[in-house]
Amino acid sequence: MEDLKNKRICECGEKTIQDAVEIFENTDLPYKKAKKLVTGCSKTCCRKPLMALYNMVDFGFVDYEEISFLIDAMKDRLKA
Repeated sequence: MEDLKNKRICECGEKTIQDAVEIFENTDLPYKKAKKLVTGCSKTCCRKPLMALYNMVDFGFVDYEEISFLIDAMKDRLKA
């Protein structure tokens, strides 16, 4: 589980899943602006994992395995 928390959420930045969780927990900004705090950009490459994580934090339960799966799927799509 600790490995999953330390997985980088987006190639655009250096933030991990745990960093993103902490940012989302400590802000009341809407998704679009909170995303920029995590990635530092406005690209859509990491939209699915970040939006899922944002919603999970909002509901109070984070499924790290699901987020990891979405990150891997995103990376696979970008390679193709």
